[in-house]
Amino acid sequence: MIAETRLGYWLGPLEGPFRDDQVSEIMVVDYDRIFVERAGVIAPSEAAFPDRRALQELIERLLLPLGRELTQAMPYADGRLGDGVRFTATLPPLTPAPTLTIRKLARIDLEAAWREALDGDDRPLAILQSWVRSRRTVVVAGAAGTGKTSLVRLLAQQIDRRERILTVEETRELELGRVHPHVVALETRSPNRAGLYAIDLEDLLRLSLHMRPDRIIVGEIRGRETVAWLSALDTGHRGSLTTLHATSADDVVDRLVFAAAPARSVPPRMLRARLARLLGGVVHLSRDASGRRRPSQLLQFDDGRSQVVWP
Repeated sequence: MIAETRLGYWLGPLEGPFRDDQVSEIMVVDYDRIFVERAGVIAPSEAAFPDRRALQELIERLLLPLGRELTQAMPYADGRLGDGVRFTATLPPLTPAPTLTIRKLARIDLEAAWREALDGDDRPLAILQSWVRSRRTVVVAGAAGTGKTSLVRLLAQQIDRRERILTVEETRELELGRVHPHVVALETRSPNRAGLYAIDLEDLLRLSLHMRPDRIIVGEIRGRETVAWLSALDTGHRGSLTTLHATSADDVVDRLVFAAAPARSVPPRMLRARLARLLGGVVHLSRDASGRRRPSQLLQFDDGRSQVVWP
């Protein structure tokens, strides 16, 4: 979990790129080295702080309403600036200079962006939307920065507005309340200084089953929470959406088996067969050299068997 403050702060030299709706990420490497990501492409920004002290003062100002501070003992912190905007800050000795990374929610038409990326080929998006409407469990896979969260946000718009959605995330990013009227957002909590009172994804998945969900959407699956997620699917909670880091669509089942097998006294072969029956579809995303994000493959599961349905 990350703490949150509200918008209304002064961002100094970062104000320009922050207010630019085309900028999705601001990356401060040092006071005079600032980069922005626009349409999937990272480029240098003309913005700069006068010196490192000015950058550090901004970081301190962002952390102050959260009751947080950076020290040599704890030289990093995550926070939320409200409205779905996240930031991560570091200080030396963790990094050579103070750094600040700000991730914003994209202020673009996601569907139009995906159609443009597909060069007018409507079939992949139509298949994905039909999967969601027919309550298939869908895994969105790919490397970091390929648009997995954005695609989940887009696909969630296909969920019937009468359904109740529970989102489960380490850090709240999906912000599905923007696209659906009935969303309960659950977020993990880090332990306190004594190492107590942590709430992890596994805890939240179990909790979500008692909150009358129609759909459970998990921000990312990667560890022991896989077992709780599979248990939810086993008990009839189909139509889930989640993301996973994987090198290909075929790699998804292997990654899920690897994550779940240590916590289940089930042979991997049997677990693999069960997974194939619980999954409805896998879409793998990639990003080309120009920064364009797009699906590279769609894999559909029916009765435990998979087939490539696109391209």
